[in-house]
Amino acid sequence: MSIIENTRMTLTRHWGLGVLVSVLTACGADVTPPAAVEGRDEVASAEQELDGECTADWAANPCSVADSAACGTGSPGVDSPNTPNNCELGGMKCDPRPRLCNRNSKTLYFKTTSAANVYDSLGNVMGTVAAGQQVRINLGTRRTISTVSPNYLAMAFSAPTNNGGISGWIRPDQLDAGYTNIMNWLTQNYRPAPDPGGTYSDWYIIPSNNVPYDGLHITDNCPANNLAVHYLGRNGRINLITNLPGKGSPTKAVYPNNTGLNFKRAQVQHSVSLPLYDCSSGSAVQVSTRLSFLYGYVQSGHWGWIAMPNLSTSSP
Repeated sequence: MSIIENTRMTLTRHWGLGVLVSVLTACGADVTPPAAVEGRDEVASAEQELDGECTADWAANPCSVADSAACGTGSPGVDSPNTPNNCELGGMKCDPRPRLCNRNSKTLYFKTTSAANVYDSLGNVMGTVAAGQQVRINLGTRRTISTVSPNYLAMAFSAPTNNGGISGWIRPDQLDAGYTNIMNWLTQNYRPAPDPGGTYSDWYIIPSNNVPYDGLHITDNCPANNLAVHYLGRNGRINLITNLPGKGSPTKAVYPNNTGLNFKRAQVQHSVSLPLYDCSSGSAVQVSTRLSFLYGYVQSGHWGWIAMPNLSTSSP
C-alpha cells in the first residue's frame, strides 16, 4: 500500500501466465513519485500497491501484446480465494498491473492539465487535484456518471488532492495523455468482472468497526502500508475491489458508507476469509482475526468484492 520506494527494490507478483519479478524502474530509470503524493499515500490507498516498472524493456514487452488474465479454477461454493470470481486483471505487456502505463511518457504518471475533481461512484466530489500534478490510473475499470460527464471516467489511484490522497473517478480529458489515448489504452485492458449468475441477496453498506483490524496486515510479506483497515470504511466511504488481496485488488468503485446503499450479494459465491498478520516484530505472525469478503454489486454491471465489516443484512 505504500508509494514507490526511493530505494530500488523488487516485488514478485503473478502475471496471468507466470511470475514476473519487477524492479521499480521506468524504462531503465528509477521512478520518483511526485512530492505531492509523498506522505499522503498512507491514508489514501484502499488496495495493494503492486506498482512495478512501466516496462524497462519496451522492445520485449510492447504495448501491442496482451498478457492474459488469470481467474481461480475452484468452486465458488467454498471459502477459498481460488474461485472463478477472483480474477487477476488481464493487461498489455507494457502495463505494470494493476496500473496503466502512460505510453507517451513511458511512466506510471499522468499529469493534470487543469484542476481536476476526483469523484465517488455516485458523482460526489471527494477532492480536487491541482493543475500540473501527477496521478496514476487503475486498469480494468471505467464508467460513466451522467452528472459528471457523458464520457467514460478513469479510476485514479491515490490521487494527490486538497483532501489528501484519494482513489476515485477522474475525467481523462483533464490529463496530459488525452481522452482518446487513455480510453484506447483502458479498452485494451478492459476485463469486466464475471457475473456468477444465480440469485442475489440484499445487504447494505454501513460504517465498519475498524478497531479489531487496526495494525494488522492483509498479506504475509509485511509491506509498509498493506493494512487490513485499507479495505474498510475511511472518510465516510468504502471501496469495491476488482479481486481479492494478493492479486493487486484495484479499486473499481467508491461508495459512501453512511447512506444505506444496497449491495447485491451473489449467493452462489461463498464468503472468502483471508488470514491477517501482525508485523510488529518485523516478521509476519498470523493472528486469529481474519477478514472476510463478499462478492456482488452495488450498481448493476460492476461486480467485485467488499469486506464484510462494511456490510449488514439489515437496512440502516
